[in-house]
Amino acid sequence: MKTIYLNHAATSNRRPGEVIDKVCRYLQENNAVSPNRSFFHSPDMDFMVQARERVATFFHASNPDKVIFTSGATMALNMVLYGLLKPGDHVIATSVEHNAVARPLHFLEKHRGIDVTFLACEKDGSLNPQNLLPAITSKSKVLVMTHASNVLGTILPVSDCFQVARKLGLTTVLDTAQTAGFLPINMEKMNADVLIFTGHKGLLGLSGTGGFLLNEGIEEKISVTLTGGTGSRSLSLEQPGFLPDKYEAGTPNATGIISLDCGIGWLLEQGVESLQRREQELIRQFLEEAGKLPLKILGACQAENSVPLVSVLPLSIPPEMLSERLYQEFGIITRCGLHCAPLAHQTAGTLDTGAVRFSFGWNTESEEVIAAVRALYEILR
Repeated sequence: MKTIYLNHAATSNRRPGEVIDKVCRYLQENNAVSPNRSFFHSPDMDFMVQARERVATFFHASNPDKVIFTSGATMALNMVLYGLLKPGDHVIATSVEHNAVARPLHFLEKHRGIDVTFLACEKDGSLNPQNLLPAITSKSKVLVMTHASNVLGTILPVSDCFQVARKLGLTTVLDTAQTAGFLPINMEKMNADVLIFTGHKGLLGLSGTGGFLLNEGIEEKISVTLTGGTGSRSLSLEQPGFLPDKYEAGTPNATGIISLDCGIGWLLEQGVESLQRREQELIRQFLEEAGKLPLKILGACQAENSVPLVSVLPLSIPPEMLSERLYQEFGIITRCGLHCAPLAHQTAGTLDTGAVRFSFGWNTESEEVIAAVRALYEILR
């Protein structure tokens, strides 16, 4: 039985051949060398500079030095939110945030005395930008938003919300963990002061990669929360104050960053818009058939306003049973539960049940979507 992987919203299960070849070559030739920590140099040692330039190009950022690499979006969000928010500050987020945002804010609320407001989204995950203005107070400092819900798939109106927030002096933080590689993203046009990204999903890098990008002048607002070796200014016990060293303590994940650089390079060659059109067609195909089954389909159910995922709640059996049978009987891998996003499930009304999520990626075939729908027919009818 062939395995069908429909869990790309969690992580991509395969990488393009170019990514695999580049990583293998690096492991064979340069694995013992760390950037900024040796007199030895080879052309591949410039990979950090090249990777920053590639990330900046991909997100339309102006300065590659303001690309900061971390272990992923969760680490990046912790560093940025802990660095931005001080006791008494007010931060605004949405009611569909992932725990990578919700838990740091809860921690800061509990231990640092910040105040948090979650803007109420509709059941399908949509948000009216007009809901933002009444939530802003004189103590509001940050607006952090996911670009799209990892449960409902719905793309949020971040550009409009960030435009309002910026005019009123708030720092805007965009979480692209669910959209980078799936949607075209222009940091400046979207009015984002800080952009968070992860490497192991749509950007086709290895796990343990990601980071954040900063707009001009924003680093002055973000305190350092992680210190250590950088290979620069080693005589001083103070963390270097220049970028990127200011936020990059410790030995970088060289293998992961190379995979990220190569994955983004592949995406730029293919064209994100082209991949997006293909994935939207897969969503349409799935929704057209799944809508005939005894399922509650979460989200807006519109391919044009969604990333390539669909979460469903079966009406006749528990979702965990559906997910298990899909795998055991048909070899189809989905994701069941709360998807590390209880706020989104509370918004959708599925906090008590969870849901089964089908998510598609760069190598999902139309035949696999058809097979998934047929499996649903077999189980539910």
